[in-house]
Amino acid sequence: MSKKNKQKLSQSQLDRNKKISSLKTMYFNRFLMVRYILAVMVFASFFLAFLSWQTFTGYAAAALLVFAALPMWELGNMYGKAEPSVKWTRRYYMVQLVFNCGLCLVCWMAPMSSVLPFFADVLAARILATVLLAAGGVLCVLCLRRLDKIEAGRDKQLARIRFFEEKYRLQI
Repeated sequence: MSKKNKQKLSQSQLDRNKKISSLKTMYFNRFLMVRYILAVMVFASFFLAFLSWQTFTGYAAAALLVFAALPMWELGNMYGKAEPSVKWTRRYYMVQLVFNCGLCLVCWMAPMSSVLPFFADVLAARILATVLLAAGGVLCVLCLRRLDKIEAGRDKQLARIRFFEEKYRLQI
C-alpha cells in the first residue's frame, strides 16, 4: 500500500472517529439540563448543610449531599452510551422534591430558628425561604419531565441524533 493510500485511509478513519465522537457527545448532551440542575442542587444542599448544621435541616441536607453522589456517578458515566440508565437520578430528584415541599410546610409551622437558623423569625424570611424552596421544587419537576421525555424518546435532541446517525451511517 502506498504512502498516499495510507494517508487517505487514516484521514477517512480520523473523520469517522470524529463523527463517532460527535455522536457520543450528542447522546451525552441529552442530559445537559439534568446535570446542571444537579450541580445547582448539590451546591444548594451544601450551603444549607453548612449554614444549618446541628439542626434537622442541616443533617437532612447533608444526607441529600451523600445521596447526590449516586446520580453524579450515573450522569458522569453515561458518555458513549445510547440508552443509559438514570434510575438513581430520577430517585434523587423525587427525594429532593419531597424534601423541598416538606421544608416549605415546616417553614410555616415551626419557628424559623429551628428550621433555618440563619433566617430571622419574620414573615419576609418565611416568604423568601418558601420561594427558594419552591424554585428548587420547580427545577426538580422540570428535570423529572425531561427524564420522562428522554426515556420515552420524545426529546428534540433524539431526532437530531437519529438524523446524524442515518446521514453518516453511524452507531455507538
